[in-house]
Amino acid sequence: MKVLMYGAEIAKVFFGDLLAILDEKGVGYDLVEPNGPEALAEDSKDHEAIITFFPLDEKLVNALAPSVKGIVVTSIGFDTIDVAAANQRGILVCNIPDYCTEEVALHTVTLILAGLRNLCQYDRYVRAGKWDNRGMVLGRPRHRLSTLTMGFMGFGRIGQKVAGMMTGFGVKIIAYDPYVPDTVFASMNVERAGAPDEVYEKSDILSVCMLLNDETYHLINRDSIAKMKDGVIIVNTARGALFDLESVTEGLQSGKIGAAGIDVWENEPVAADHPILKDDNATLSTHCAYFSIESGEDLRRKTLLTAVNVCNGEVPYNCVNKKALGLV
Repeated sequence: MKVLMYGAEIAKVFFGDLLAILDEKGVGYDLVEPNGPEALAEDSKDHEAIITFFPLDEKLVNALAPSVKGIVVTSIGFDTIDVAAANQRGILVCNIPDYCTEEVALHTVTLILAGLRNLCQYDRYVRAGKWDNRGMVLGRPRHRLSTLTMGFMGFGRIGQKVAGMMTGFGVKIIAYDPYVPDTVFASMNVERAGAPDEVYEKSDILSVCMLLNDETYHLINRDSIAKMKDGVIIVNTARGALFDLESVTEGLQSGKIGAAGIDVWENEPVAADHPILKDDNATLSTHCAYFSIESGEDLRRKTLLTAVNVCNGEVPYNCVNKKALGLV
């Protein structure tokens, strides 16, 4: 049994001493750099699983040797893999959906609170010595948090964790997610929205907690923003392309969006001259919400153990295409 690491130099640094897990499980491994379909076809021979640090499009998925049973990505998102091509080949696609739930949820709440309390503006004013403004309301008007409604587009692991944290502040919660059972909403005392527009219209604070696919690409755009409350706070710690950044910037400039918290970007790094970087009501971070010492350890360990599961002919709990392959 063998695992192919697709991205040799990254894998050496990323896994380090934890590669011993494969030795302990009796699984061998090889490390290669990306070099096109023909090279991958040869490199993947006699390997049951591939751990990839790079996108696998249709050509690369179809180039995988017949021995390959599964692809493992080192992230929650799996939009870098052509899942449809994997389905045609009967190849499992596995992500690591639960390694940083607490970290991303906490970062989301941090961005919300920073936007609500104009924290970054105050920070800049203090650093600039502008203490003459200390008795004034700086920036956008703000309300008591317990008077507000928070909405979620997507209510999976991270959305539910954020909701649990925000409930302690006394906010009302509404969420849209057609894939989550009613029992989850009921157990958390969360109002279930029947359609996205209901969330847009009712939310003072909106967090987008969805995976990126054709349906969710630029979910937050001019049309959806127009349906939102004036002065809404919006946050994205999921996938950058869920936001149409130009529409969000326009919303901030017009005041339709009161504050935005963004950790993930469609293009990383964001252009140095992008106008959102100068907007006082934008709180921005560098795609770092996932990080902690513990989450990094979990990610590396779970990635390797998932590959071991695949090599053993098992269907891991984190296989995203079980239904398409008729395994559930």
